[in-house]
Order: sequence, then structure tokens, then C-alpha cells
Amino acid sequence: MTRPRVNQSIAKCPGPCDIAIPIVYPNQPITIPVAAVREQIPFEGIDVEASMRATFTDPDSSPPLSIQSVRAQGPAVIGLGHAGIAIINGVSGAVAYFEYGRYDGARGFGRVREVALSPSTITFDDSNKPDSASFASLLRSLAQTNNPTAGYDFEAVYIELPNGAFDIMKAFAEQRRQQIEEGPEGGAQPYNVANNHCFTFAMEVISEVGVGFNIRQANPLNLKLQGGNFLTRGAVSTFAPTFEVPARQMRALQTQYPALNVSNEGRITNGFQFP
Repeated sequence: MTRPRVNQSIAKCPGPCDIAIPIVYPNQPITIPVAAVREQIPFEGIDVEASMRATFTDPDSSPPLSIQSVRAQGPAVIGLGHAGIAIINGVSGAVAYFEYGRYDGARGFGRVREVALSPSTITFDDSNKPDSASFASLLRSLAQTNNPTAGYDFEAVYIELPNGAFDIMKAFAEQRRQQIEEGPEGGAQPYNVANNHCFTFAMEVISEVGVGFNIRQANPLNLKLQGGNFLTRGAVSTFAPTFEVPARQMRALQTQYPALNVSNEGRITNGFQFP
């Protein structure tokens, strides 16, 4: 797939800039399929369910990890985080939100979906920043993308971009959606918590317009093996899955771009200021 690029010679916007807001919802429960983990552990004697309980129950983790419930597929984990990305057109005020997740059941490739926001457009003030009323409405809507009743708090970054970036990011997200729908015929890779998931999708979107970042400081989560013996656990550790943690990756990203933390009710909870 040919990826367009923003003209990096554009130094600033003549009016309001386009905006990207990558988001992570750390308290949105994420289901980790037991069967998928078991497939990666080729030795008997390892208690996969106990290993997952030990891995995803860690109050000292940053953010803390806990199992909200156990579903048919596996534990629903709080603290890993689910990611998405909101984009804003500085010229028209149009707003769009995309996310990639495991929405296709047994198919395995995941799905990119666009979630309608209200408002679908925002207005800007005399300083070319989103005006307070429409921005507040947008934040409330973003808190409710996956929980319309109670909302989820989220952690994000706010990135201003040259005009034209919105169209490129939106086109890329739509192209990725089509590619994933086509599966292997479209060149799509299966959804994978190690390297092809909700946060990597959001980073692909901003990379498409030249946004640089370094999230290597976000430590992945290694499966804490339970059962078996010392030798078995040592052998299995080579094959055991590693989980990237979007909530940790976002906190690494927040060291590089303006951090925007928002409550489940849509209120800013940190000292965010427009750049």
C-alpha cells in the first residue's frame, strides 16, 4: 500500500492546525484469550490459567493490573489499556475517531472501525485553538466511545500538524480498514498483542504524517509461568508470549508530546495547556 506523506516543508498553519490525539483507555477491560496463549506454550505441565492470573494481577504495576472478570475466552484485564486515535481538521473542524481491535471473533485479523463522535465538528477561537465549549464536548464524547453509559477515563497526547494531515490520516485509516477486511489477500497481518494491536495502529496513523516517537521505555509484560518445574519453565519462557502494554506506551509518548488526561466524565484531570 502506497503511503502518502505530509509536505514537511510546511512550517506552520495559516489558521488552526490539524490535530491528532492518540488515546489510551487504561481502565477499559481487555480480554486476553486463553486459547491463544496456550498455543504458544508447547509443553505440558504449565498451568496457563494460573500463569495468566499471576501476570495480570499486579497492584504495583504502572498502571496497576487486575482481572475484572473471567469471560468465556479468557480474563478481562484492567490496566493494559485500549487505544484509538481522534483526528481534527483545522480548516473545516471535522472530527473523526478510529480504533483497531479484536472485533471479528475467530477470524483473527481484528477490525478497524470508525466511531461516530458528537460533536462531529468543532470550532476554533481567536487564537486558532479549539474553543473551550466544543473541545469539552469532544472530550466527553471520546470518553464514551466504548462505554456510552459511564465512560472510561483516558490518557492521550495532543499533536498539532500542518493542514492536510487530517485527510492523509483519515485516508490511511480507511485504507487499513479495507486491507484488514481483505485479510491475507489484502496483505493484512493477524491481530497480535505483541506487535500488531490497537496502539500500533494509532502510531501507524501518526507516522503516516511524519510524527516521530520513541516508546522503547515502555516495558512489555512477560507471562509469569506457573506450574511445571524449573527446567520446564526455563524452556517454556523462550516461547511464552510477551504482551505490549498500550497504557505504558502512552505514558512513554506523554514524555514527548503534551499530555492530555481526561476523566470518564470528560473533564481534564492534568494541567493540559494547548501548545
